[in-house]
Amino acid sequence: MEEETARKNRSGQRPGEAPAGYWWAVGALVALASAAMLLHEAASWVLDMAPLWGAPVNVRAFSCDAHSLGLVFGYAFTQISSRRFSRLVGDGAFWVVFFVAVFVDVLAFYWCLAEPRGLFAVVAVQFFGAAAGAWFFVALSQVAWAVGTRLFMTTIVTVIGCTTLVVQGLFSMLEATVAPVVFELLHLALVPAAAFCLARAMVPGSCFREGYAAVVFAPIRTAPDGGKTAGAEGDGGSGAAASVDDAAGARESTGPNRAVPLCARLFIIVGVYGMVFGFLHVIPLALPLGVVARVASFLVGAVVALALFAVTLRHGRGVDVSLIWNRFYRFVFPVVCVAALLGPLTNSSEFLPALIMQACALYYFDALLAMACSVISRIINAAPSQVFGRAFLIRSVGFLLGNLIGSTVYEHVVLDTAAFSVIGTAVFVLLVLVTFNMNSEKYAKTVWGLLPHEDPRGRYERTRDERCSALAAQFGLTEREAEVLRLLARNKRPREISDVLVVSVATVRSHVHAIYTKTGVHSAAELAKLVECLQDKS
Repeated sequence: MEEETARKNRSGQRPGEAPAGYWWAVGALVALASAAMLLHEAASWVLDMAPLWGAPVNVRAFSCDAHSLGLVFGYAFTQISSRRFSRLVGDGAFWVVFFVAVFVDVLAFYWCLAEPRGLFAVVAVQFFGAAAGAWFFVALSQVAWAVGTRLFMTTIVTVIGCTTLVVQGLFSMLEATVAPVVFELLHLALVPAAAFCLARAMVPGSCFREGYAAVVFAPIRTAPDGGKTAGAEGDGGSGAAASVDDAAGARESTGPNRAVPLCARLFIIVGVYGMVFGFLHVIPLALPLGVVARVASFLVGAVVALALFAVTLRHGRGVDVSLIWNRFYRFVFPVVCVAALLGPLTNSSEFLPALIMQACALYYFDALLAMACSVISRIINAAPSQVFGRAFLIRSVGFLLGNLIGSTVYEHVVLDTAAFSVIGTAVFVLLVLVTFNMNSEKYAKTVWGLLPHEDPRGRYERTRDERCSALAAQFGLTEREAEVLRLLARNKRPREISDVLVVSVATVRSHVHAIYTKTGVHSAAELAKLVECLQDKS
Protein backbone atom coordinates (compact mmCIF):
# COMPACT_ATOMS: atom_id res chain seq x y z
CA MET A 1 0.00 0.00 0.00
CA GLU A 2 2.84 2.38 0.84
CA GLU A 3 4.45 1.57 -2.48
CA GLU A 4 1.28 2.35 -4.42
CA THR A 5 0.87 5.63 -2.49
CA ALA A 6 4.42 6.61 -3.40
CA ARG A 7 3.70 5.88 -7.04
CA LYS A 8 0.57 7.97 -6.81
CA ASN A 9 2.50 10.93 -5.43
CA ARG A 10 5.28 10.72 -8.00
CA SER A 11 3.30 10.10 -11.20
CA GLY A 12 -0.09 11.60 -10.39
CA GLN A 13 -2.25 8.54 -11.16
CA ARG A 14 -4.44 6.53 -8.85
CA PRO A 15 -3.08 3.19 -7.54
CA GLY A 16 -3.22 0.54 -10.25
CA GLU A 17 -3.86 3.11 -12.99
CA ALA A 18 -1.37 3.44 -15.83
CA PRO A 19 0.12 6.95 -16.20
CA ALA A 20 -0.09 8.97 -19.40
CA GLY A 21 1.63 7.33 -22.37
CA TYR A 22 2.55 4.18 -20.46
CA TRP A 23 0.81 1.59 -22.62
CA TRP A 24 1.97 3.35 -25.79
CA ALA A 25 5.55 2.85 -24.56
CA VAL A 26 4.81 -0.82 -23.89
CA GLY A 27 3.35 -1.19 -27.39
CA ALA A 28 6.45 0.40 -28.91
CA LEU A 29 8.66 -2.04 -26.99
CA VAL A 30 6.65 -5.07 -28.13
CA ALA A 31 6.75 -3.96 -31.78
CA LEU A 32 10.47 -3.17 -31.97
CA ALA A 33 11.53 -6.11 -29.80
CA SER A 34 9.54 -8.38 -32.12
CA ALA A 35 11.23 -6.84 -35.17
CA ALA A 36 14.70 -7.34 -33.63
CA MET A 37 13.99 -10.92 -32.53
CA LEU A 38 12.58 -11.78 -35.93
CA LEU A 39 15.93 -10.99 -37.53
CA HIS A 40 17.50 -13.68 -35.39
CA GLU A 41 14.66 -16.18 -35.73
CA ALA A 42 14.31 -15.74 -39.51
CA ALA A 43 18.04 -16.29 -39.87
CA SER A 44 17.79 -19.48 -37.79
CA TRP A 45 14.98 -20.72 -40.03
CA VAL A 46 16.84 -20.06 -43.31
CA LEU A 47 20.59 -20.23 -42.72
CA ASP A 48 22.56 -23.45 -42.56
CA MET A 49 25.95 -24.44 -43.98
CA ALA A 50 27.76 -22.30 -46.56
CA PRO A 51 31.27 -22.42 -48.08
CA LEU A 52 33.89 -20.04 -46.68
CA TRP A 53 37.42 -20.13 -48.12
CA GLY A 54 36.71 -23.54 -49.58
CA ALA A 55 35.42 -25.11 -46.34
CA PRO A 56 31.79 -25.48 -45.19
CA VAL A 57 30.91 -23.41 -42.11
CA ASN A 58 27.74 -23.00 -40.09
CA VAL A 59 26.49 -19.49 -40.95
CA ARG A 60 23.58 -20.04 -38.61
CA ALA A 61 25.95 -20.28 -35.64
CA PHE A 62 27.81 -17.13 -36.77
CA SER A 63 24.49 -15.31 -37.00
CA CYS A 64 23.57 -16.42 -33.48
CA ASP A 65 26.91 -15.21 -32.09
CA ALA A 66 26.50 -11.86 -33.88
CA HIS A 67 23.04 -11.44 -32.34
CA SER A 68 24.42 -12.13 -28.84
CA LEU A 69 27.36 -9.77 -29.38
CA GLY A 70 24.97 -7.07 -30.59
CA LEU A 71 22.95 -7.38 -27.39
CA VAL A 72 26.12 -6.90 -25.34
CA PHE A 73 27.13 -3.77 -27.27
CA GLY A 74 23.61 -2.36 -27.15
CA TYR A 75 23.32 -2.72 -23.39
CA ALA A 76 26.90 -1.52 -22.83
CA PHE A 77 26.28 1.65 -24.86
CA THR A 78 23.44 2.65 -22.52
CA GLN A 79 25.79 2.52 -19.52
CA ILE A 80 28.64 4.65 -20.88
CA SER A 81 27.10 7.96 -19.77
CA SER A 82 23.66 8.31 -18.22
CA ARG A 83 23.46 12.01 -19.09
CA ARG A 84 24.35 11.45 -22.73
CA PHE A 85 21.87 8.61 -22.86
CA SER A 86 19.11 10.83 -21.44
CA ARG A 87 19.87 13.55 -23.99
CA LEU A 88 19.60 11.09 -26.87
CA VAL A 89 16.31 9.68 -25.61
CA GLY A 90 14.80 13.16 -25.43
CA ASP A 91 15.98 14.17 -28.92
CA GLY A 92 13.26 13.77 -31.55
CA ALA A 93 15.75 13.99 -34.43
CA PHE A 94 17.70 11.09 -32.98
CA TRP A 95 14.59 8.91 -32.94
CA VAL A 96 13.93 9.68 -36.61
CA VAL A 97 17.45 8.53 -37.49
CA PHE A 98 17.09 5.51 -35.20
CA PHE A 99 13.91 4.16 -36.79
CA VAL A 100 15.14 4.86 -40.32
CA ALA A 101 18.32 2.91 -39.53
CA VAL A 102 16.35 -0.02 -38.09
CA PHE A 103 14.04 -0.05 -41.13
CA VAL A 104 17.03 -0.08 -43.48
CA ASP A 105 18.61 -2.85 -41.40
CA VAL A 106 15.55 -5.08 -41.86
CA LEU A 107 15.58 -4.36 -45.63
CA ALA A 108 19.29 -5.22 -45.77
CA PHE A 109 18.64 -8.45 -43.91
CA TYR A 110 16.28 -9.80 -46.57
CA TRP A 111 18.48 -8.53 -49.39
CA CYS A 112 21.42 -10.44 -47.88
CA LEU A 113 19.34 -13.61 -47.63
CA ALA A 114 18.37 -13.31 -51.30
CA GLU A 115 21.97 -12.88 -52.47
CA PRO A 116 24.18 -16.01 -52.44
CA ARG A 117 27.21 -13.85 -51.71
CA GLY A 118 25.40 -11.90 -49.03
CA LEU A 119 24.89 -14.67 -46.50
CA PHE A 120 27.85 -13.61 -44.38
CA ALA A 121 26.66 -9.99 -44.46
CA VAL A 122 23.75 -11.25 -42.35
CA VAL A 123 26.21 -11.37 -39.46
CA ALA A 124 26.69 -7.57 -39.54
CA VAL A 125 22.95 -7.01 -39.97
CA GLN A 126 22.23 -9.25 -36.99
CA PHE A 127 24.69 -7.32 -34.87
CA PHE A 128 23.10 -3.93 -35.55
CA GLY A 129 19.53 -5.21 -35.17
CA ALA A 130 20.25 -6.80 -31.79
CA ALA A 131 22.14 -3.72 -30.55
CA ALA A 132 19.27 -1.44 -31.56
CA GLY A 133 16.74 -3.70 -29.84
CA ALA A 134 18.76 -3.79 -26.61
CA TRP A 135 19.21 0.00 -26.63
CA PHE A 136 15.49 0.52 -27.20
CA PHE A 137 14.58 -1.88 -24.39
CA VAL A 138 16.74 0.01 -21.87
CA ALA A 139 15.40 3.37 -23.05
CA LEU A 140 11.79 2.34 -22.50
CA SER A 141 12.48 0.57 -19.21
CA GLN A 142 12.59 4.04 -17.64
CA VAL A 143 8.77 4.08 -17.48
CA ALA A 144 9.02 1.58 -14.61
CA TRP A 145 9.52 4.54 -12.24
CA ALA A 146 5.88 5.58 -12.67
CA VAL A 147 4.06 2.35 -11.76
CA GLY A 148 3.74 0.00 -8.81
CA THR A 149 4.50 -3.69 -8.56
CA ARG A 150 1.11 -4.99 -9.68
CA LEU A 151 1.00 -3.00 -12.90
CA PHE A 152 4.63 -3.74 -13.68
CA MET A 153 4.00 -7.47 -13.27
CA THR A 154 1.16 -7.11 -15.78
CA THR A 155 3.56 -5.27 -18.07
CA ILE A 156 6.16 -8.06 -17.90
CA VAL A 157 3.54 -10.67 -18.76
CA THR A 158 2.24 -8.48 -21.61
CA VAL A 159 5.66 -7.82 -23.15
CA ILE A 160 6.94 -11.40 -22.96
CA GLY A 161 3.59 -12.93 -23.95
CA CYS A 162 2.90 -10.61 -26.90
CA THR A 163 6.47 -10.74 -28.22
CA THR A 164 6.54 -14.55 -28.08
CA LEU A 165 3.12 -14.78 -29.68
CA VAL A 166 4.15 -12.46 -32.52
CA VAL A 167 7.58 -13.97 -33.21
CA GLN A 168 7.16 -17.66 -32.38
CA GLY A 169 3.44 -17.91 -33.09
CA LEU A 170 2.25 -15.55 -35.83
CA PHE A 171 5.44 -15.20 -37.87
CA SER A 172 6.41 -18.86 -37.50
CA MET A 173 3.06 -19.74 -39.03
CA LEU A 174 3.37 -17.09 -41.75
CA GLU A 175 6.86 -18.26 -42.63
CA ALA A 176 5.47 -21.65 -43.60
CA THR A 177 2.17 -20.56 -45.20
CA VAL A 178 2.50 -17.22 -47.04
CA ALA A 179 4.68 -15.87 -49.82
CA PRO A 180 8.08 -14.54 -48.65
CA VAL A 181 7.24 -11.00 -49.76
CA VAL A 182 4.19 -10.93 -47.46
CA PHE A 183 6.29 -12.12 -44.53
CA GLU A 184 8.92 -9.46 -45.25
CA LEU A 185 6.38 -6.63 -45.56
CA LEU A 186 4.76 -7.55 -42.27
CA HIS A 187 8.18 -7.66 -40.63
CA LEU A 188 8.98 -4.20 -42.00
CA ALA A 189 5.62 -2.91 -40.76
CA LEU A 190 6.66 -3.58 -37.16
CA VAL A 191 9.22 -0.76 -37.32
CA PRO A 192 6.83 2.10 -38.23
CA ALA A 193 4.34 0.64 -35.76
CA ALA A 194 6.95 0.98 -33.01
CA ALA A 195 7.74 4.54 -34.17
CA PHE A 196 4.05 5.49 -34.06
CA CYS A 197 3.60 4.09 -30.55
CA LEU A 198 6.72 5.85 -29.31
CA ALA A 199 5.53 9.16 -30.74
CA ARG A 200 2.30 8.76 -28.75
CA ALA A 201 4.34 7.84 -25.65
CA MET A 202 6.45 11.03 -25.90
CA VAL A 203 3.63 13.59 -25.65
CA PRO A 204 4.17 16.34 -23.04
CA GLY A 205 3.36 15.15 -19.54
CA SER A 206 3.78 11.45 -20.35
CA CYS A 207 5.59 9.20 -17.88
CA PHE A 208 8.25 8.47 -20.52
CA ARG A 209 9.24 12.12 -20.90
CA GLU A 210 8.90 12.85 -17.20
CA GLY A 211 11.19 9.93 -16.38
CA TYR A 212 14.03 11.58 -18.29
CA ALA A 213 13.24 15.27 -17.86
CA ALA A 214 11.54 15.96 -14.53
CA VAL A 215 12.22 13.14 -12.06
CA VAL A 216 15.55 13.27 -10.20
CA PHE A 217 17.30 9.92 -9.74
CA ALA A 218 20.50 9.05 -7.90
CA PRO A 219 23.56 7.46 -9.55
CA ILE A 220 24.38 3.93 -8.43
CA ARG A 221 27.36 2.93 -6.34
CA THR A 222 28.44 -0.13 -4.37
CA ALA A 223 27.84 -0.06 -0.64
CA PRO A 224 31.15 -0.32 1.26
CA ASP A 225 29.37 -1.91 4.22
CA GLY A 226 27.85 -4.81 2.33
CA GLY A 227 24.60 -2.99 1.71
CA LYS A 228 23.45 -2.73 5.34
CA THR A 229 22.28 0.84 4.79
CA ALA A 230 19.94 -0.22 2.03
CA GLY A 231 18.56 -2.99 4.14
CA ALA A 232 17.90 -0.59 6.97
CA GLU A 233 16.09 1.86 4.68
CA GLY A 234 13.68 -0.76 3.41
CA ASP A 235 13.47 -3.96 1.50
CA GLY A 236 10.91 -3.04 -1.12
CA GLY A 237 7.75 -4.03 0.63
CA SER A 238 8.44 -5.62 4.00
CA GLY A 239 8.50 -2.27 5.77
CA ALA A 240 10.93 -3.53 8.43
CA ALA A 241 14.64 -3.25 8.97
CA ALA A 242 16.87 -6.25 8.54
CA SER A 243 16.81 -8.66 11.44
CA VAL A 244 19.77 -9.45 13.67
CA ASP A 245 20.55 -12.49 11.54
CA ASP A 246 20.42 -10.41 8.36
CA ALA A 247 22.72 -7.80 9.86
CA ALA A 248 25.11 -10.53 10.91
CA GLY A 249 25.00 -11.89 7.36
CA ALA A 250 25.81 -8.46 5.98
CA ARG A 251 28.76 -8.13 8.36
CA GLU A 252 29.89 -11.61 7.42
CA SER A 253 29.86 -10.65 3.75
CA THR A 254 32.58 -8.06 4.38
CA GLY A 255 34.80 -10.28 6.51
CA PRO A 256 38.06 -11.87 5.43
CA ASN A 257 36.29 -14.98 4.15
CA ARG A 258 33.80 -12.92 2.11
CA ALA A 259 36.07 -10.83 -0.07
CA VAL A 260 33.70 -10.86 -3.04
CA PRO A 261 31.31 -7.85 -2.82
CA LEU A 262 27.61 -8.62 -2.78
CA CYS A 263 27.00 -6.74 -6.02
CA ALA A 264 29.70 -8.88 -7.68
CA ARG A 265 27.94 -11.99 -6.37
CA LEU A 266 24.72 -10.81 -7.99
CA PHE A 267 26.46 -10.15 -11.31
CA ILE A 268 28.23 -13.52 -11.21
CA ILE A 269 25.04 -15.49 -10.66
CA VAL A 270 23.15 -13.58 -13.37
CA GLY A 271 26.05 -14.05 -15.78
CA VAL A 272 26.39 -17.78 -15.07
CA TYR A 273 22.69 -18.42 -15.60
CA GLY A 274 22.89 -16.38 -18.79
CA MET A 275 25.82 -18.54 -19.91
CA VAL A 276 23.83 -21.73 -19.28
CA PHE A 277 20.90 -20.35 -21.28
CA GLY A 278 23.26 -19.36 -24.11
CA PHE A 279 24.79 -22.82 -24.15
CA LEU A 280 21.42 -24.59 -24.16
CA HIS A 281 20.26 -22.18 -26.88
CA VAL A 282 22.96 -23.41 -29.27
CA ILE A 283 22.60 -27.13 -28.60
CA PRO A 284 19.33 -27.46 -30.62
CA LEU A 285 21.44 -26.70 -33.72
CA ALA A 286 22.42 -30.37 -33.61
CA LEU A 287 18.88 -31.64 -33.08
CA PRO A 288 16.58 -32.72 -35.95
CA LEU A 289 13.76 -30.32 -35.03
CA GLY A 290 10.58 -29.95 -37.01
CA VAL A 291 8.51 -26.76 -37.23
CA VAL A 292 5.96 -28.05 -34.72
CA ALA A 293 8.60 -28.87 -32.11
CA ARG A 294 10.29 -25.52 -32.57
CA VAL A 295 7.09 -23.46 -32.26
CA ALA A 296 5.48 -25.56 -29.53
CA SER A 297 8.55 -25.44 -27.29
CA PHE A 298 8.57 -21.64 -27.21
CA LEU A 299 4.81 -21.11 -26.96
CA VAL A 300 4.15 -23.76 -24.32
CA GLY A 301 7.27 -22.74 -22.41
CA ALA A 302 6.19 -19.08 -22.40
CA VAL A 303 2.67 -19.92 -21.21
CA VAL A 304 3.97 -22.08 -18.35
CA ALA A 305 6.63 -19.52 -17.38
CA LEU A 306 4.24 -16.56 -17.29
CA ALA A 307 1.63 -18.51 -15.35
CA LEU A 308 4.32 -19.57 -12.87
CA PHE A 309 5.53 -15.97 -12.63
CA ALA A 310 2.05 -14.62 -11.84
CA VAL A 311 1.28 -17.34 -9.29
CA THR A 312 4.61 -17.45 -7.46
CA LEU A 313 4.80 -13.69 -6.94
CA ARG A 314 1.27 -13.65 -5.51
CA HIS A 315 -0.08 -11.14 -8.00
CA GLY A 316 2.20 -8.36 -6.83
CA ARG A 317 1.47 -8.34 -3.10
CA GLY A 318 4.53 -7.67 -0.95
CA VAL A 319 7.12 -8.30 -3.66
CA ASP A 320 10.65 -7.48 -2.48
CA VAL A 321 14.13 -8.58 -3.47
CA SER A 322 14.27 -11.39 -0.90
CA LEU A 323 11.01 -12.84 -2.24
CA ILE A 324 12.36 -12.65 -5.79
CA TRP A 325 15.55 -14.45 -4.78
CA ASN A 326 13.49 -17.07 -2.97
CA ARG A 327 11.51 -17.75 -6.15
CA PHE A 328 14.73 -17.76 -8.13
CA TYR A 329 16.40 -20.67 -6.38
CA ARG A 330 13.12 -22.50 -5.76
CA PHE A 331 11.91 -22.44 -9.37
CA VAL A 332 14.51 -21.22 -11.91
CA PHE A 333 17.28 -23.47 -10.59
CA PRO A 334 15.34 -26.78 -10.66
CA VAL A 335 13.68 -26.04 -14.02
CA VAL A 336 17.03 -25.31 -15.71
CA CYS A 337 18.58 -28.44 -14.22
CA VAL A 338 15.65 -30.59 -15.37
CA ALA A 339 15.88 -29.09 -18.86
CA ALA A 340 19.58 -29.96 -19.06
CA LEU A 341 19.11 -33.48 -17.68
CA LEU A 342 16.12 -34.32 -19.88
CA GLY A 343 18.15 -34.21 -23.10
CA PRO A 344 19.17 -37.87 -23.38
CA LEU A 345 15.67 -39.02 -22.31
CA THR A 346 13.57 -37.21 -24.93
CA ASN A 347 15.14 -38.21 -28.24
CA SER A 348 12.05 -40.11 -29.35
CA SER A 349 9.82 -37.02 -28.96
CA GLU A 350 12.10 -34.58 -30.84
CA PHE A 351 13.49 -33.40 -27.49
CA LEU A 352 10.23 -31.50 -26.99
CA PRO A 353 10.00 -31.88 -23.16
CA ALA A 354 13.57 -30.68 -22.72
CA LEU A 355 13.04 -27.71 -25.06
CA ILE A 356 9.81 -26.71 -23.30
CA MET A 357 11.53 -26.79 -19.92
CA GLN A 358 14.43 -24.78 -21.34
CA ALA A 359 12.10 -22.11 -22.78
CA CYS A 360 10.09 -22.02 -19.54
CA ALA A 361 13.22 -21.46 -17.45
CA LEU A 362 14.51 -18.72 -19.79
CA TYR A 363 11.25 -16.75 -19.82
CA TYR A 364 10.74 -17.12 -16.07
CA PHE A 365 14.33 -16.02 -15.43
CA ASP A 366 13.93 -12.91 -17.60
CA ALA A 367 10.62 -12.05 -15.93
CA LEU A 368 12.15 -12.34 -12.44
CA LEU A 369 15.21 -10.33 -13.51
CA ALA A 370 13.01 -7.52 -14.84
CA MET A 371 10.95 -7.57 -11.64
CA ALA A 372 14.11 -7.43 -9.52
CA CYS A 373 15.41 -4.45 -11.53
CA SER A 374 12.17 -2.57 -10.94
CA VAL A 375 12.19 -3.26 -7.20
CA ILE A 376 15.89 -2.40 -6.77
CA SER A 377 15.60 0.86 -8.71
CA ARG A 378 12.69 1.86 -6.50
CA ILE A 379 14.51 1.03 -3.24
CA ILE A 380 17.71 2.92 -4.06
CA ASN A 381 15.97 5.71 -6.02
CA ALA A 382 18.04 4.95 -9.12
CA ALA A 383 17.03 5.44 -12.74
CA PRO A 384 15.40 2.19 -13.96
CA SER A 385 17.24 2.47 -17.27
CA GLN A 386 20.56 2.23 -15.44
CA VAL A 387 19.53 -0.74 -13.29
CA PHE A 388 17.92 -2.61 -16.20
CA GLY A 389 20.89 -1.84 -18.46
CA ARG A 390 23.45 -3.22 -16.03
CA ALA A 391 21.51 -6.35 -15.14
CA PHE A 392 20.71 -7.32 -18.73
CA LEU A 393 24.23 -6.43 -19.85
CA ILE A 394 25.62 -9.05 -17.44
CA ARG A 395 22.99 -11.53 -18.58
CA SER A 396 23.92 -10.91 -22.24
CA VAL A 397 27.65 -11.26 -21.59
CA GLY A 398 26.98 -14.64 -20.03
CA PHE A 399 24.66 -15.60 -22.89
CA LEU A 400 27.38 -14.71 -25.43
CA LEU A 401 29.95 -16.83 -23.61
CA GLY A 402 27.49 -19.72 -23.50
CA ASN A 403 26.86 -19.32 -27.21
CA LEU A 404 30.58 -19.50 -27.98
CA ILE A 405 31.08 -22.55 -25.74
CA GLY A 406 28.02 -24.24 -27.25
CA SER A 407 29.23 -23.56 -30.80
CA THR A 408 32.62 -25.10 -29.98
CA VAL A 409 30.95 -28.18 -28.49
CA TYR A 410 28.65 -28.44 -31.50
CA GLU A 411 31.60 -28.37 -33.92
CA HIS A 412 33.85 -30.85 -32.10
CA VAL A 413 31.61 -33.21 -30.10
CA VAL A 414 29.15 -35.80 -31.32
CA LEU A 415 25.98 -35.04 -29.37
CA ASP A 416 24.75 -38.54 -28.60
CA THR A 417 23.09 -39.81 -25.43
CA ALA A 418 26.38 -39.98 -23.54
CA ALA A 419 27.30 -36.40 -24.50
CA PHE A 420 23.89 -35.08 -23.40
CA SER A 421 24.31 -36.88 -20.08
CA VAL A 422 27.70 -35.23 -19.51
CA ILE A 423 26.29 -31.81 -20.48
CA GLY A 424 23.35 -32.18 -18.11
CA THR A 425 25.58 -33.20 -15.23
CA ALA A 426 28.01 -30.33 -15.85
CA VAL A 427 25.17 -27.79 -15.93
CA PHE A 428 23.72 -29.19 -12.71
CA VAL A 429 27.03 -29.05 -10.83
CA LEU A 430 27.80 -25.50 -12.06
CA LEU A 431 24.40 -24.14 -11.06
CA VAL A 432 24.54 -25.82 -7.65
CA LEU A 433 27.92 -24.23 -6.93
CA VAL A 434 26.82 -20.78 -8.05
CA THR A 435 23.28 -20.75 -6.68
CA PHE A 436 24.07 -21.91 -3.16
CA ASN A 437 27.53 -20.40 -2.68
CA MET A 438 27.51 -17.02 -4.45
CA ASN A 439 24.25 -15.63 -3.10
CA SER A 440 21.50 -16.11 -0.56
CA GLU A 441 18.21 -14.67 0.60
CA LYS A 442 19.81 -12.80 3.50
CA TYR A 443 22.12 -10.99 1.07
CA ALA A 444 19.14 -10.08 -1.10
CA LYS A 445 17.63 -8.17 1.82
CA THR A 446 20.58 -5.77 1.62
CA VAL A 447 19.79 -5.18 -2.08
CA TRP A 448 23.00 -7.00 -2.98
CA GLY A 449 25.25 -4.15 -1.89
CA LEU A 450 23.82 -1.49 -4.20
CA LEU A 451 23.19 2.00 -2.84
CA PRO A 452 22.41 5.35 -4.42
CA HIS A 453 25.16 7.95 -4.54
CA GLU A 454 23.72 11.47 -4.60
CA ASP A 455 25.69 14.55 -5.49
CA PRO A 456 24.82 17.76 -3.55
CA ARG A 457 22.47 18.97 -6.30
CA GLY A 458 20.57 15.69 -6.48
CA ARG A 459 20.28 15.50 -2.69
CA TYR A 460 18.99 19.09 -2.55
CA GLU A 461 16.37 18.47 -5.25
CA ARG A 462 15.17 15.28 -3.59
CA THR A 463 14.95 17.01 -0.20
CA ARG A 464 13.07 19.93 -1.73
CA ASP A 465 10.49 17.57 -3.28
CA GLU A 466 10.08 15.85 0.08
CA ARG A 467 9.47 19.25 1.74
CA CYS A 468 6.84 20.08 -0.85
CA SER A 469 5.09 16.74 -0.19
CA ALA A 470 5.15 17.49 3.55
CA LEU A 471 3.64 20.96 2.96
CA ALA A 472 0.96 19.46 0.71
CA ALA A 473 -0.01 17.01 3.45
CA GLN A 474 0.11 19.70 6.16
CA PHE A 475 -2.18 22.16 4.34
CA GLY A 476 -4.44 19.62 2.62
CA LEU A 477 -3.45 20.32 -0.97
CA THR A 478 -4.96 18.21 -3.73
CA GLU A 479 -2.80 15.95 -5.88
CA ARG A 480 -2.71 18.46 -8.73
CA GLU A 481 -1.94 21.33 -6.36
CA ALA A 482 0.91 19.29 -4.87
CA GLU A 483 2.32 18.78 -8.37
CA VAL A 484 2.07 22.52 -9.07
CA LEU A 485 3.77 23.24 -5.73
CA ARG A 486 6.72 21.00 -6.61
CA LEU A 487 7.10 22.71 -9.98
CA LEU A 488 6.87 26.16 -8.38
CA ALA A 489 9.63 25.14 -5.97
CA ARG A 490 11.75 24.33 -9.04
CA ASN A 491 11.26 27.96 -10.21
CA LYS A 492 8.92 26.95 -13.02
CA ARG A 493 6.70 29.70 -14.45
CA PRO A 494 2.97 29.16 -15.10
CA ARG A 495 3.59 28.75 -18.84
CA GLU A 496 6.21 26.07 -18.20
CA ILE A 497 3.97 24.32 -15.67
CA SER A 498 1.10 24.27 -18.18
CA ASP A 499 3.37 22.54 -20.71
CA VAL A 500 4.47 19.90 -18.19
CA LEU A 501 0.97 19.14 -16.87
CA VAL A 502 -0.75 19.60 -20.25
CA VAL A 503 -3.32 22.07 -18.88
CA SER A 504 -4.09 25.70 -19.67
CA VAL A 505 -2.24 28.60 -18.08
CA ALA A 506 -5.52 29.75 -16.52
CA THR A 507 -5.88 26.38 -14.81
CA VAL A 508 -2.34 26.64 -13.47
CA ARG A 509 -3.02 30.13 -12.10
CA SER A 510 -6.15 28.79 -10.42
CA HIS A 511 -4.10 26.07 -8.71
CA VAL A 512 -1.49 28.64 -7.67
CA HIS A 513 -4.20 30.84 -6.13
CA ALA A 514 -5.55 27.82 -4.21
CA ILE A 515 -2.05 27.02 -2.93
CA TYR A 516 -1.56 30.61 -1.75
CA THR A 517 -4.94 30.57 0.00
CA LYS A 518 -4.40 27.26 1.80
CA THR A 519 -0.84 28.02 2.89
CA GLY A 520 -1.56 31.63 3.85
CA VAL A 521 1.07 33.22 1.60
CA HIS A 522 0.63 36.05 -0.91
CA SER A 523 3.53 35.71 -3.35
CA ALA A 524 6.01 33.29 -4.84
CA ALA A 525 8.73 34.71 -2.59
CA GLU A 526 6.69 33.97 0.54
CA LEU A 527 5.95 30.45 -0.74
CA ALA A 528 9.66 29.83 -1.36
CA LYS A 529 10.43 31.13 2.13
CA LEU A 530 7.82 28.76 3.59
CA VAL A 531 9.50 25.80 1.86
CA GLU A 532 12.93 26.89 3.08
CA CYS A 533 11.64 27.37 6.64
CA LEU A 534 10.40 23.80 6.62
CA GLN A 535 13.88 22.75 5.56
CA ASP A 536 15.43 24.63 8.47
CA LYS A 537 13.04 22.92 10.90
CA SER A 538 13.98 19.57 9.41
